[in-house]
Amino acid sequence: DELAQLADAFNHMATSLQAAQHARQQWIADIAHELRTPLATLRAEIEALQDGIRQPDAANLDSLAQEVGRLTRLVEDLRLLSLSDLGALDYHFAPLDLGRFVGHHLSDAAGLPGRRLQVRTDLAEGVEIRADGDRLDQVLNNLMQNTQRYSAEPATLSVQVRRHDTEAQLTWEDTSPGVPPDALPRLTERLYRVDASRASASGGSGLGLAIAHAIIVGHGGRMQASASALGGLRWDIWLPLNTEAAHG
Repeated sequence: DELAQLADAFNHMATSLQAAQHARQQWIADIAHELRTPLATLRAEIEALQDGIRQPDAANLDSLAQEVGRLTRLVEDLRLLSLSDLGALDYHFAPLDLGRFVGHHLSDAAGLPGRRLQVRTDLAEGVEIRADGDRLDQVLNNLMQNTQRYSAEPATLSVQVRRHDTEAQLTWEDTSPGVPPDALPRLTERLYRVDASRASASGGSGLGLAIAHAIIVGHGGRMQASASALGGLRWDIWLPLNTEAAHG
């Protein structure tokens, strides 16, 4: 019996190692694919300038700058995820009123260029957590970018913050189009896109939601996608309440 258990454990370990190796190989292949497109575009545009087919005017230089910016964002996103995997992503936790924090973020986002949104809020005050404000801001930025990219006009965003038992709950819902049910559990996978061509055209790297999920997990929370009653996508994020504040 003991030998059988040892053999089962060994087989399980071998299967796990094989799966991890396959995942690592797939991850490298996906990264190479993501880097190939902007690099190929840059090479083609530079060669056109060198051959005199295109002139080095402001429009062409802006196009080059956009591709460089896309590469820069992709590399930075990959760096953040690598740090998260290593447990080396820095967090500076401090008491934070989640409702007030989300309200300030939405107010600041309303003044930025981009698709106009009708925003509805129900933000309870006094829901205090311990969080890194800069990292949490990254999460909200990624959610906002997804809403602006993929919600059809006229777009509506509904955001709620409330207390739920020993957790703070943030609910983020937008209008159609929605996401197929089988895709919902995969939205936080790295480089996963429901519509690859649409994401590529809009500049999405497929890493934003993976980064958001890593940050929420780093805060001891969890994040779940579901269909929104507004016709689009709903995100529920749960974060532990600040127990120090709860105990005075």
